[in-house]
Amino acid sequence: MRSVAEACLHRPSEAGVGASSWLKRLVARAGRLVALFFLALGLAALGAAERPANAQSSGSGSGSCSSASNCSVTGTTSTGTPFSATYNPTTNSGTFTLDSQAGQSFTVTQTSSTTFIGTAAAGTVNCTFTSSTNFTCSELAPGSTSGQSGSSQSTLKGTEAGTTRAQVESSFDIILSRITSYSRDIAGSLGSNGQQSEAPGYYRGISAGSADLKWGFWADSSGSYLKDSSTVANFNGYGLTELTGVDYNLGNKWLLGFNAGYVRTDVRVAAIGGDRLEQGPQFGPYLSYIASSHVTADLLFNYSRLSNAAAGFASFNSNRYAGAGNINFFYDVSGFALTGFMGYTYAIESPSSVAPGLIGGVPTFIHYGAIKVGGEAAYPMGNFEPYVPLTVEYETTQTHDGTGRGVVVIGAGARYRFTDSVKGGIEVTSDEARTHSTNVVGAANLRISF
Repeated sequence: MRSVAEACLHRPSEAGVGASSWLKRLVARAGRLVALFFLALGLAALGAAERPANAQSSGSGSGSCSSASNCSVTGTTSTGTPFSATYNPTTNSGTFTLDSQAGQSFTVTQTSSTTFIGTAAAGTVNCTFTSSTNFTCSELAPGSTSGQSGSSQSTLKGTEAGTTRAQVESSFDIILSRITSYSRDIAGSLGSNGQQSEAPGYYRGISAGSADLKWGFWADSSGSYLKDSSTVANFNGYGLTELTGVDYNLGNKWLLGFNAGYVRTDVRVAAIGGDRLEQGPQFGPYLSYIASSHVTADLLFNYSRLSNAAAGFASFNSNRYAGAGNINFFYDVSGFALTGFMGYTYAIESPSSVAPGLIGGVPTFIHYGAIKVGGEAAYPMGNFEPYVPLTVEYETTQTHDGTGRGVVVIGAGARYRFTDSVKGGIEVTSDEARTHSTNVVGAANLRISF
């Protein structure tokens, strides 16, 4: 079986007819570009995955004692938030202030003749005297048994980042798979001149874009097992993504659609000894442009309104805005239906206006972006079509959950055409080579054309 990169470089056998066509030259050059980009990104992602997981950056500060009963420290946390504290060395107690929030109780514990730990609800600092009156401080490493409150804050921040990524990727993988599957069917019905032609085997039954089968309805249900074994966000649990969509084939050139559904992640977080739940509805439009029998382009946008709750912490609502774009390439080689793609995904999640920018000291704004290159090799056998998908992803935004930026997603699936207008499928994928991360997804889908 040829690799996706080889498939992208392959010139179809029919290229001998009209080889001077600008469209065929464009497709060939674009295929070479995809292949080179795929190889370069794959090396970069694997290199990133081999490196140690991104460490949570440490906060720092400094302080001094002006008298036997008055000491103070100022600095910034690992997330860049300023803090200050004052305490009485005699009573080992004082006040801790995070940014502009109300002061919190601050307790000092002497650990040696020159070191001490200061603990507040929003975090913990580890300080060392450099002279009789001056000292420097840093935050304890996330996951430390000391200063559990500070560890919980960092862990929840990382957990939110990890589950947001899982939800965005699951939703967009579903929608883009549904778009690509049908737009390839439309593209496969077009001849090299863009006009209607006899449909290939995997397309038969859709009447080659006949007027009576322009509408489509689809439903997809997926579940995932999620685990993060890093010290930054140590959690495990599950995710659910339940989506439906409806679309319209406009002149065999445009596929216009809308999706709506429900997303949920429920994970057990070790640092808080309880669960963190994020769930809510999502919806948005999508479209695909069928440029030729070999090339399509997809765009989609989703909005999600989510509720967030964690054991022992205040709950809040958030708004997520996410978008993605793909360019797809289709080739048929020696009985195989090959698909290659490249694209980008970006999402922003922010708390609602009634929630502060910090929840218990934890920033609730999440940014996620990733480049993707990949494809699938399918082998149509009548109404049955098994396939093997492969995707290389590289996260362009900073990770906050202790995992690597690069990942290779592998899997297996199958599609089956029950009637001329009903088609279903199943798929299993697994994230590989991303450090400290497990994400195994199982999905089933059904499409009805009418």
